[in-house]
Amino acid sequence: MKIVRAIRQGRIIPNRPKAADNKPQFFNLWSTPASAHPAPLPAPKPRLPTNAESYNPPAEYLPTPQEKDEWQNTDKEDRERDYLPQKYSAFRLVPAYPGFISERFNRLLDLYLAPRVQRTKLNIDPESLIPSLPSPQTLRPFPTYLAIRERRHEARVRCLSTSPGGDWVVTGDESGLVSLWESATGHEAAHWNLNGKVSAVAWCPREEVSYFIVCL
Repeated sequence: MKIVRAIRQGRIIPNRPKAADNKPQFFNLWSTPASAHPAPLPAPKPRLPTNAESYNPPAEYLPTPQEKDEWQNTDKEDRERDYLPQKYSAFRLVPAYPGFISERFNRLLDLYLAPRVQRTKLNIDPESLIPSLPSPQTLRPFPTYLAIRERRHEARVRCLSTSPGGDWVVTGDESGLVSLWESATGHEAAHWNLNGKVSAVAWCPREEVSYFIVCL
């Protein structure tokens, strides 16, 4: 009581709070360490609409007058469902939904009572996520020397013809080079150098013989 009396008389001056700083303060919400407590329950998922909630439900979903009176005389907490199915001849005749605000409020209340799910942070070294490449020595055997060298056309190819069976292709370019290719492998089987530009090549359409004609 002596201390209280001294404070009232002004002999003891309590510590005054410091003047509040007008600068805005920011707090990092995500820097809070993860809690060891079990995660809270997630918010319940909203119920999906059914056929009874349609503006034109089937006849078996429409209540009888006796069921309407029973639903209206029942307390809101004891009702099996919060609505009565109604039938409208057109969608433009449907009035505003009266329970929209209450349903939105209850949904927001569910989300408010179910906070974010807490997840434990994982400290993973980014370097450990990079896969280690195998050594070239473990990938042997693989070719270490040039085995086949394919010769390609260096000039513009002017004509092309395919054998009747589709096994061979002959090409001719502006430098006079005529090449014979295997269709399955793309390998050059033979080539000929002619004096002049190759204007056309044509394979014989008969399958019992195999030859082609080159026109310069």
